[in-house]
Amino acid sequence: MIEPVNGLTSERGLRFSFPFLKPGSIFVEGRNNQSEHVTMTTLPVSKQALCDIFIFFAICAPLLVVHLLGEPVTLGFFCDDPSISLPYRPDTVSQAWLMVGCFGGPLLVFSITETIRAALMARQSQRMRTEIFSCVKSYAIFLFGFAVTCIFTDTIKYSVGRLRPHFLDLCKPDFGKFNCTSEHGTPRYVLDYECTNTGVSDKLMTDSRMSFPSGHASTSVYSAIFVVLYLQMRMQLKISHLLRPVLQMGILIPATLCCVSRVTDHKHFATDVLAGACLGSVLAWLVFTKLGQRLIPSSPSEKPRLPRATSIESEPQTPTPLLRPERLIIQNSYRNSTVPCSKEDFMNKV
Repeated sequence: MIEPVNGLTSERGLRFSFPFLKPGSIFVEGRNNQSEHVTMTTLPVSKQALCDIFIFFAICAPLLVVHLLGEPVTLGFFCDDPSISLPYRPDTVSQAWLMVGCFGGPLLVFSITETIRAALMARQSQRMRTEIFSCVKSYAIFLFGFAVTCIFTDTIKYSVGRLRPHFLDLCKPDFGKFNCTSEHGTPRYVLDYECTNTGVSDKLMTDSRMSFPSGHASTSVYSAIFVVLYLQMRMQLKISHLLRPVLQMGILIPATLCCVSRVTDHKHFATDVLAGACLGSVLAWLVFTKLGQRLIPSSPSEKPRLPRATSIESEPQTPTPLLRPERLIIQNSYRNSTVPCSKEDFMNKV
């Protein structure tokens, strides 16, 4: 049925109307060939964005409170424990540089990738706006996963309270105020100690009791894995098969060096770094596969196509002016007929 009213337009300029569809709805064919109506105004983008922003800040607020007021579990030590007697060293990768790499690196990669995609498809009028929107969504999903990674990392840190390898050098407890051996001459687990080093801040002293897992490892590996998965989906290259893997390797190497530096700087044990790297990898994979692949388009948007007909009533009918008159069809059939009969008898049979 052809009507010059609301409907779908084919490539040839014909407009097809579907009376069984409500205005402002989209026809979708389900998995079991069942049609569904999806109203376009069900979830406005603005309301959904405001809701997501509120949820994001709601999960970040407890993280800020824990950083300001949290106190890790207090654990003791053995006086002759060599694992916590290593000298204190400054960070090779400071907290500031870690944040710059984790926040600025992905944003730079997302921006360059989407800009190149838009430049390669410059003939399409709406492509630039679409790619910018994809960049914003990618970075928003990344920030959400980064916040989740920090929440898991800090929750474990404050709950475990493992002493760092440089704890004794930083704390400098007064060994004359407690006994390092028990009455039986065995090493004693010391809990009643006080740190005498007044040359460091209280924040640094508290941080010396939060070794497991490594926050540098979890956040750096999360950022690297997320960007690698993003490039695998959004970076479409036809000029080379090796360029994308090389770029992905270049992103993983700084994260690996960051993890190694935490052990060489005597900030963490190898098990701390390994646990942090595993935590960041798992969360990056979960966030990207469960949320990123659903919200970030993996390929350029296709041209809108006509919905599949699920019934005879919904099939586009041939325009009436293109149909041959019934009289001409009957006359042609009579001429081609091999059965001897009169024209009147033939028309009565038809």
